Amino acid sequence: MKIYKALLLLSLFMTLIYSCSLPADDEEKETYLEEEDNATAELPWEGETDKFTINAKEGVRLDAPQENGGTAFITIPSTTVRNTRWEFGVHLTFNPSSKNYARFYLASSSNILSGNLNGYYVQIGGVKDNVALYRQNGEQRKLLASGRELMKGNNSPRLYIKVECDNNGYWTFWTRLESENEYTKEKQVKDTDIQSSVCSGIYCVYTKTRSQGFTFHHVQLTNNIETTPNPDDTPDKPETPVDPVLPDYPEEVRGILSFNEVMYDNATDGAEYIELYNPSGITVFVPALKLIRYVDTGSNSTETKTTVILQQPDGNQEISIPPYGYICLTKSAATLIRKHKVSKETIIEISNFPKLTNEDSYLAIMTNEEKSRLIDKCSYFESMHSSSNKRHQGISLEKLSPELPSSTRKNWHSSKDSTGGTPGKINSRE
Repeated sequence: MKIYKALLLLSLFMTLIYSCSLPADDEEKETYLEEEDNATAELPWEGETDKFTINAKEGVRLDAPQENGGTAFITIPSTTVRNTRWEFGVHLTFNPSSKNYARFYLASSSNILSGNLNGYYVQIGGVKDNVALYRQNGEQRKLLASGRELMKGNNSPRLYIKVECDNNGYWTFWTRLESENEYTKEKQVKDTDIQSSVCSGIYCVYTKTRSQGFTFHHVQLTNNIETTPNPDDTPDKPETPVDPVLPDYPEEVRGILSFNEVMYDNATDGAEYIELYNPSGITVFVPALKLIRYVDTGSNSTETKTTVILQQPDGNQEISIPPYGYICLTKSAATLIRKHKVSKETIIEISNFPKLTNEDSYLAIMTNEEKSRLIDKCSYFESMHSSSNKRHQGISLEKLSPELPSSTRKNWHSSKDSTGGTPGKINSRE
């Protein structure tokens, strides 16, 4: 009975969307844009629907709270992979980047698109201003086929995308800008790794200024497509796996960032944190950082206490620090914002941020590579505080000058800020 109901739902779903196809290439675009998109609005969307506006006028538009950035997704039931065509239109109000891009999941084993899953998706934007086809296996993503950079230099791209997977596992995708009269065939590739699905869906990665800048419309799924046993063109082999978002570390990492403040003995209403400073005139982008805490055991030897990889909650996003700017890494961003009355823009919450403890220690910030490279190091000792208090709970150690070496203990003093620290902003002693 459950199987029968699922097939009935899928049949009704396919009938509904089949009745409203994308316009033919020779139709007037102006007429098409004026048409209401009832089919997309009436699809059984699930997931984070509170972050989207869904109606016949717009289709599906991201409408997340503007004070926040992050990710958002919605899904529709879809159990087919082979013998399926996906079509949709997309409009962005910005030029996509590694911080603002979208994915349309053609097939997914999970209706939680922000987690691990097995499936296929089309990515719109990222490091390149193109459309690309990917396969995802758990946390791993493999680039199958990359299209032209048709959105390059476009601050309001409008385009249409069509993808087919035939019965033999040949994937073909086409793109068309709104200004173009015909679809352009991008690539064809054979991939049969994943053969089942529970849903299709939309997944957006965005900053707060782009929280309303993604629109998908005229979403259509159809079956019974033509199967080509022997394609005229030799299908591409899947391309070398790449990460579409994470940047590489600079060739020289020593000194690109420096420690600037450490809160290791937080107040009961506060949280531990480290603050980093960018001493250069350019923005620094890194995919992740490795934080090591170690202690001196005497006889010129040390003992490592903790080693933790620090990265954004969404592993596809880089950590960026503006020129001469600050970022603060902590386990609880909300606590720091409330306690120290600072802007959320410079606070990054790291779920696995380690406990620093009150033990006199050394910290090293390094690259997260097979052969890690040192970026900067410092120490925090109770004796480095400039006040005469026996204990300095709730008071951070700050640099007098962020430009001077972090290893110079005389360059560190107790914070003079009334809240006990200045996470993510200029130090109280500067």
